[in-house]
Amino acid sequence: MRSNAAKETVKVQPLKDFSEIKSEPLSSSTVPLEPPPSGPVTLEALEPSLPAPPPASELTPFEPMEATAPLSPAVSALVSAANQNSKAGDLDSAAASIERAIRIEPRNANLFYKLALLRLKQSKPRLAEDLAKKSALLASTDNALKKNCWLLIAHAREVQQDFAGAKEAREKADNF
Repeated sequence: MRSNAAKETVKVQPLKDFSEIKSEPLSSSTVPLEPPPSGPVTLEALEPSLPAPPPASELTPFEPMEATAPLSPAVSALVSAANQNSKAGDLDSAAASIERAIRIEPRNANLFYKLALLRLKQSKPRLAEDLAKKSALLASTDNALKKNCWLLIAHAREVQQDFAGAKEAREKADNF
């Protein structure tokens, strides 16, 4: 369907300088903008500033538990390698070893918990939170593991500045 209405054309004149722009007084609801920085603009200057994280003393201390579930020989070897790599500071290799162990034992809640700990050490709190949730789901009757999973979730949420979510996770941990 075509419309037979005449098309209206608007011609826009470019500004020659900024003096042609009409300025109106600021109302109480408008916020004045800062003048542009002098010199080159960096990416950091363009990114919105996030609130500063609370000092480490305000974050709740988090002590991970040491999982001691019986493992197959192959998974035991991978967990051992992951522990050595983690102690040596090679968190990527440690995570890769645990991921291989998970492919062998995909329903092992302790492996997901260990991977969540590694992701938290790698400064990946969102991923750590998701892995800890999966671990808590798989830990059907292991209340100690479930409690530690929710404490890890609380810590990951604190790192992400989600203090209300962290409080909720701690309350859930207290139920175990």
